[in-house]
Amino acid sequence: MKKIAVLGTGNIAQTIAVDMKAKGHEVKLFAPDYLISKIRTIVQTHEIECVGAFEAKVTLDSVTSDIDEAVSGADYIFLCAPGNRHEEYAKILKGHTDKNQLLFTFNACMAALIYKKVWGDDENCPVFVESTIPPFSSRRSEPGQVRMFERHLAPVAFFPASAKDKYFDMICEDIYEFPGVYEDVLECGLSLINPTVHPGPCLVNLSNIEKPDFTFFLYEHGFQPSGLKIDVLLNKERLAIGEAFGYKIHALEDFAGVDRIDSWEPLYAMGHGCHPLTSIAGPNDINYRYLTEDIPIDLVCWASLGDIVGIDTPIMDAVITIIGAVHDTDWFENGRSAEVLGLKGHTLEEISSFVKTGKF
Repeated sequence: MKKIAVLGTGNIAQTIAVDMKAKGHEVKLFAPDYLISKIRTIVQTHEIECVGAFEAKVTLDSVTSDIDEAVSGADYIFLCAPGNRHEEYAKILKGHTDKNQLLFTFNACMAALIYKKVWGDDENCPVFVESTIPPFSSRRSEPGQVRMFERHLAPVAFFPASAKDKYFDMICEDIYEFPGVYEDVLECGLSLINPTVHPGPCLVNLSNIEKPDFTFFLYEHGFQPSGLKIDVLLNKERLAIGEAFGYKIHALEDFAGVDRIDSWEPLYAMGHGCHPLTSIAGPNDINYRYLTEDIPIDLVCWASLGDIVGIDTPIMDAVITIIGAVHDTDWFENGRSAEVLGLKGHTLEEISSFVKTGKF
């Protein structure tokens, strides 16, 4: 039995909590004071039920807004929060962790660098473990209940990268049998699935997403040629950036089960050929994470890395500009740029070293 701290209130946090408790671990769920009311039912009962592809009902060991109670003595910390809240959680966690703990994030786009920037050279900084996707697709179905649609695992990256030698076999035994290890968090960040899946269909369906009398299903309704053609071009720009850094990114191709993606057809087949995907409702709000995370956190990061290595990203830039207009903001200015990650002004070689060691 390991001690697990799960930070967050959403479907990923709740499903991770069920999954880890069902494995026999001690599990504590944390939410900041201002969010604790979002999980009122769980606070009252300490119970979460998972239905669907995995069925279990568990009683958590603690549900708290006290960060020390949640993470003190934890072997593993799972941070399940959208990208725009990583800096907030870095500040919450600062001074409350130790170097022997492992902190997991998913869909994080180099969240480890956000924490590194907030914590500096704090010797009690935990080891970071990042993956491109959560271990499952799930949604909250009612208070205290989540529905898992399917399980899926991707490789992980460690920060510092050398930690894989000590910890990879251990996390595969304790947590999940991850299929491999990325070279570093930059390769992992450039291998995210969502930023080359969600933006195109969301962009061409903004009016459907906003309709108050229509439940939009992205994969069922939105996976049509027009939006998927945008995704194909986003992926090509991503591959070019990865190649400039020396990586052979193959993430979307692996997710779609094909060798290459040169047209919209493989993505259409991926979405419409997978019942767990087509079953997922949403987004039904332009402030949903498909638009507030995949674009300002991920595409902005990629595009700014492209600027550093001299790769043009006209499709990324267009999507970022249009969604920024929809959100009444400039996401180039307010997103997760290379500057926010502390990479601006450094050479390709310096960045490649930093994402492995944490030192320039």
